[in-house]
Amino acid sequence: MRIISGSARGTKIDAPEGYDTRPVTDKIRQSLFNIWQWDIAGSHFLDVFSGSGSMGLEALSRGADRVVMIEKAPKALKTIQNNLKKCHFEQKNVELMGANAFSALPELSRRGERFDIIYLDPPYTVDEIFHPVMETLGSLPLLKEDGIVVIRTKKEKEMADTYGSLEKYRDKVYGISRAHFYRQKKEETEESA
Repeated sequence: MRIISGSARGTKIDAPEGYDTRPVTDKIRQSLFNIWQWDIAGSHFLDVFSGSGSMGLEALSRGADRVVMIEKAPKALKTIQNNLKKCHFEQKNVELMGANAFSALPELSRRGERFDIIYLDPPYTVDEIFHPVMETLGSLPLLKEDGIVVIRTKKEKEMADTYGSLEKYRDKVYGISRAHFYRQKKEETEESA
């Protein structure tokens, strides 16, 4: 795995050893960041179930102002810390939360954090986590008004059209994976205007 673009372009990064992750392939990462290309510079980016940290690292490399990575597995946390050093991002505005997503997301909300892009990559082996984590996210004001939420699932996994304040507006298949795209419901953003 490597950083595709930006200040750390070409830097090789590691995946957690012996850890049951499915690192985001360069092809999927490239495609998602192509979609987000005008939104990354200066953004606040939240990477939930970070694994190797490749998505958050890519966002930092491309000029995100703040990146928060949520990952509870100790081996993965150590890998992310090593990858931050490899990319020379230790001094960047990055926060690594070694916590369960269901406690970390409300904590970020309590602090008043808001994000332009929220990416979730729950473990495929824990099928029952996908809907609850989206319900939690949809119940919290973590997404900025024009923000985007993307959750990666198995290709055949169906996700709801709405979760709280979030509505699905597209999905895209990448091999065995599917990316589901959400934003704030239209009426939610109009009411808050």
